[in-house]
Amino acid sequence: MNNYSHPIALILIAGNSAAENQQLHETLKSDEYVLAASTDLYNFLDLAECHHPKAVLVDFKIIEHNYLGILQFLQFLQIPAIVLSDELQNNMIQYLSLAGVFATLKKTHNELELRRTLAMAAYPDRLDAGNGSGKNRSLDLASMKSGKQTKLQDVVNKAIGMAVSQMSEMIACEIEYDLPSSQALSPILLQKTLVKTLGEDLVAVAQLDFSGNLSGSAQMLFSRQAADTIVLALNGGGDVESEEFKQDKADIMGEIGNLAISGIVGTFSNTLKYNLGYVVPHYVEGSAQEIFSNMNFSVRSTIVLFMSHFKIVDFHVEGDFILFFQARLLLDLLFRV
Repeated sequence: MNNYSHPIALILIAGNSAAENQQLHETLKSDEYVLAASTDLYNFLDLAECHHPKAVLVDFKIIEHNYLGILQFLQFLQIPAIVLSDELQNNMIQYLSLAGVFATLKKTHNELELRRTLAMAAYPDRLDAGNGSGKNRSLDLASMKSGKQTKLQDVVNKAIGMAVSQMSEMIACEIEYDLPSSQALSPILLQKTLVKTLGEDLVAVAQLDFSGNLSGSAQMLFSRQAADTIVLALNGGGDVESEEFKQDKADIMGEIGNLAISGIVGTFSNTLKYNLGYVVPHYVEGSAQEIFSNMNFSVRSTIVLFMSHFKIVDFHVEGDFILFFQARLLLDLLFRV
């Protein structure tokens, strides 16, 4: 039986030809790697999004027409990219490094250097042990310079702003909110992250799932106590344990959620020219674990999470808008005319 010093890592290769892929495969083959290869750009990115390799090696010629957006797509997925080229000038190599490329190597590479660089990319714990520079981080789309990612961040900001404005007008209260943060996570890690962030207490959720050209979920979350406070304020009082109050809460929070979340989805549909189908948001209460375990995500997809925290000033309550999309949205935006 073989003994491995690290878990087996999936490595994705994208050479400019089948012959180049084969040469890289022969150079890199190891019991600790599973190597997959493609010469088609879209297929390469599709494999990266679905299977989340530990690292990718890509010939610059394949990505040169949209290299910044593609490299930032990989960076958002937190997949280290090693770029291969014999023609890049030093200033371009430095620029690629600033854009998030893990390393740029010549195609006429030294085999030992290539193996060493790939090992550092695939097993960042080696870097962690040295200087801590290999740790994962959350990425902010607003900090990226690619037009597609910036456009997506702008649409999210606009959608959240629209939701806040409509909710504020409906309940006649001032609402303060933070600009959305963003992360790329696997579905399993997404649930763990949200449960950790929101805690195990009961949460109240107005949720809208949508499908069509774009699939995902938009949610408005409060603690159950915050939802009670909102309804008490709007109703002028009541017994929170009574069935009448519970029905009022479901109706009122459902109506607020319908206005706010439909506004979010409508903003996406109108701005990105997507045809989206959805039903009226439904209101539920339960533990964070219960709510998110029922969400329908493909286990193979990376999920893009946007979260915006808000405060209803007059009621002294807080909540969150949360948007989930499959990372395929970013991939789609890269290839849309």
